[in-house]
Amino acid sequence: MKNNYEVIARANHKSGMNCSNAIYNAFCKECNLSFDVPAPRSVDGMCGAVIVTEQILKELNLEDKIEIYENKFIEEFGSLKCIDLMKKDRRCNDYIGMSSKFISDLLK
Repeated sequence: MKNNYEVIARANHKSGMNCSNAIYNAFCKECNLSFDVPAPRSVDGMCGAVIVTEQILKELNLEDKIEIYENKFIEEFGSLKCIDLMKKDRRCNDYIGMSSKFISDLLK
């Protein structure tokens, strides 16, 4: 693996990208992704990091990892829903980092 996707995604977010775009842009070139990036909360109020991570897993034919990812995300953060996550003492950058690391670990 050439890139540290987690660092790139976190930096993308800090530079002003929303959570979905931050993750997508970290992976798009090296993984040959070419889908329209979903907006945060556009799917049943889900966190944008979750939405785009699941889309990336589908694009990489790793659909069987989605349930594992969701369970890990819920275990760490308590919910998949943006409205619930916003009430936590965490930052969106944490959700982006965890999600990017999950994908990155699968690519190793």
